[in-house]
Amino acid sequence: MNSALYIGATGMKGLSEGMAVTANNLANVSTIAFKHQNIQYSDLIYTTQAHMGEWWLNQADSRVAVGQLGKGLQVETVRTIFQQGGMESSNTLTDLAINGKGFFQVTDGVNLYYTRAGDFRPDSQGVLCNPEGLALNGYRLNPDGSPGELQAVRVDRFGTMPVKASGNMRMLLNLGLDSDRTSDPAHPYFSLLGAYNANAEPPIPDSAVGFTQSVTLYDANGQTRQAAIYFDKVSVQNAPPGTVVEFLIAADVPPSEDGTPPSDGAGLLMSGALIFSGNGQLEDMAAFTPAAAGDKSLQNWLPAGLADGLPQLILEGTPISVDFGIKAAGGWEHAPASANAVTTQNTLPSMGATATRAQEASTAYNTSPLLYLAEQDGYPEGSLSYYSIGTDGVLTGYYSNGQGQALWQIPLCRFTSEDGLRRQGNNLFAATAASGLMEMGMPGTENYGKVHAYNIELSNVDMAAEMVDMIITQRGFQSNSKVVTTADQMLQRAIELKRS
Repeated sequence: MNSALYIGATGMKGLSEGMAVTANNLANVSTIAFKHQNIQYSDLIYTTQAHMGEWWLNQADSRVAVGQLGKGLQVETVRTIFQQGGMESSNTLTDLAINGKGFFQVTDGVNLYYTRAGDFRPDSQGVLCNPEGLALNGYRLNPDGSPGELQAVRVDRFGTMPVKASGNMRMLLNLGLDSDRTSDPAHPYFSLLGAYNANAEPPIPDSAVGFTQSVTLYDANGQTRQAAIYFDKVSVQNAPPGTVVEFLIAADVPPSEDGTPPSDGAGLLMSGALIFSGNGQLEDMAAFTPAAAGDKSLQNWLPAGLADGLPQLILEGTPISVDFGIKAAGGWEHAPASANAVTTQNTLPSMGATATRAQEASTAYNTSPLLYLAEQDGYPEGSLSYYSIGTDGVLTGYYSNGQGQALWQIPLCRFTSEDGLRRQGNNLFAATAASGLMEMGMPGTENYGKVHAYNIELSNVDMAAEMVDMIITQRGFQSNSKVVTTADQMLQRAIELKRS
């Protein structure tokens, strides 16, 4: 009877702890990213009764121990169930929900914690913090996109993007020109250069140009420079089959402080020729740049320098590659000393037979001139307008200059054993020796979940299941309490018998 009292008491004790687990789950049914817990029980030690502890031989000639009596129940463990919770949309960008495996890493500056609750807000310094003031850790990205050191994610709402001078200019056009509008018999491939006059408006008369395309460039100070590219067909006797189009690139000329008019060649940047096959495909290109700014003398125009196979012009000391859809595999072939030596097509510098033509390149089809694409990679200084956070955890800033830049990479953490994490309260977990190795990776990659902005992960508590558990626990507790009272009555009756 004493054993029955003890066994009933262990049942009441264990099931009362089970009720506490159920109560805690129900209390946190609305706690964001809460992970519910399961309590698991095991039986206690067994004793063997002396009169029943003998061995006996059964018909299969195997021996079996009999006569063991159990001593009740104990709580074996309380497990956290890291099942995915539902997601609820919000109107705040920095509400981040993880869909899949992983934890955010947060810090108080000394200790590291892990959480699924992504209700982050910027503090007065722009650091993304949870409601307890712990900062979200992430990698600051370098301008080239490579990750820097791990640190608290900070977004400066008054941040700026520095100036970037134009370094590449890409122009894809159809140059189906029907006639040679201007011609210099002595230098037919530089007729536009001879006709250019920076003091005229426009610098080249419209009647002398087959097609003109403007482009905006940026110098090293972030100042916009409007440039014009002039095109005209070249017609010479005994020319090889195909079409040759000469071009001239010139930038606008800022007025001088003292009002002095510029030289006739001010603003000139590059002159050259595009060579097309009979079916209008770009086959070759030649380009020259002046040795000194403003110089129109052909003996001072030299073959343009090449960078990655593309000819380069110089704007305010900054080289800009010019891409019409073809690039040299090496240097210029049979390049003359200067443009003054060019009189026929075969004296033009050539990119050679190994030149690479892009899948999309300028053409000379027999249709009206048309611009396919005009782009360059420079921009002025810009201030941060807004930012976004992608499912890959990349925080991208968008600036008033129309540019976007990846600023931060928010990683996710996972553990060898999530069961080994220690709950810290406030939706936080701490790593322990039992949780094993912590690995940090990028959201959306293998075995890591995705990050969803404007979302909060909900509690994964199933209220209906918890209510069922509560009823079962209550009935079990009542049954064990009945065992205790019944055993007590039996014991009391035995005592009464002795006294009588």
